[in-house]
Amino acid sequence: MAMQVQKSAVFTRTRVVTTYIETTIQAVVFVIICCGWYISVFKFGTVHAHLCLGRTIHSTSVPDCESPALDTLTEPYECLSDGTLDFCFKGPCNGRWKPPGTHHCSTCGVCRLEFDHHCPWLGNCVTASRMKAFLCLLYATAFVVPFAVIPVSGPLSGHFATALRVSKVDPWAVRIWWSRWYSWIVCGGPLGRWVFGTFLGFRVLKAQDAAAHDRWWFQGNMVDSPHTFAAAIVVAGSVLAIFAVCMAVVTTRDVLLGRTTLDTIRARRRRPTAAGSPLVQHTGRFVCIPTVTPSVASCSHSSGVESRPKTDNGAQQGLPERRVFEVLPGERLYDLGWRENLRKMWASRLFDRELPRSVLLAF
Repeated sequence: MAMQVQKSAVFTRTRVVTTYIETTIQAVVFVIICCGWYISVFKFGTVHAHLCLGRTIHSTSVPDCESPALDTLTEPYECLSDGTLDFCFKGPCNGRWKPPGTHHCSTCGVCRLEFDHHCPWLGNCVTASRMKAFLCLLYATAFVVPFAVIPVSGPLSGHFATALRVSKVDPWAVRIWWSRWYSWIVCGGPLGRWVFGTFLGFRVLKAQDAAAHDRWWFQGNMVDSPHTFAAAIVVAGSVLAIFAVCMAVVTTRDVLLGRTTLDTIRARRRRPTAAGSPLVQHTGRFVCIPTVTPSVASCSHSSGVESRPKTDNGAQQGLPERRVFEVLPGERLYDLGWRENLRKMWASRLFDRELPRSVLLAF
């Protein structure tokens, strides 16, 4: 009898300890889920909102920059073909100086310092100060969407097959789509024919489910039952993830090479050359060297392409001599090496200080 009582007490203690352990594990898992939900909704949502905000105010340092006097410049600088500094007379810029790397965005209507490209998905410009947040958003989208889709990919693929099969035998879908000649042309051609036909199949399944259960307002579980909304979200998310992967790879490559997306686009454009001149691709970008030594002058011809130096009359006025050289095709003026380029980007702040503090505190 005493042995049974002792075994019962040991069993009770073991059950209590097991219950505490399981409760602790459940609490830890719940906290992890809550943290993941918080990070995905608020943190990444804040990154996206930050990139979308400040369309007309971010990079406000450009209007505050005063142009330096040419006679005080002793280091090489990017300039126009005549050696003068570049100024912007578009829109509200009203003749303000454009520091090196600045570009006037015709969509936003303002000049951007360290401009990379204008992103229509964000409705805003991506600059060097926002590149870290932009890459974080791209890589997060590329990894989070597959993790959300993979667990439900099996049932959803079955729903797509069922919807397509139902659509091809339903009289209404056959009459308005499958038997019509325009189904091969509209909605993306032959591929769009099957996509839109599958969408019609989801509509047919929804109508059948509503008639069978008399619940037009609710279609049941969004994973177990075919749902147009769930299918559309998965397709849109998958397309967005694929686009994010491609954009992340291309942007990372440009960051490591020390160039911007605008530089890549400009490099693909060939400027016409004059008749009888060598077949040289002109970049339309120039660098002014205030004091030229023989070694510097020889370096500009190291690639075998004539850079056409231009001199001004600064030496006659007692000013430093200035010579202008055209940037060679493929030459990256601001490339510091891939390690330093990556370190410079990663050392920047995730949220720049260009937005008002009240806007940042709202998130």
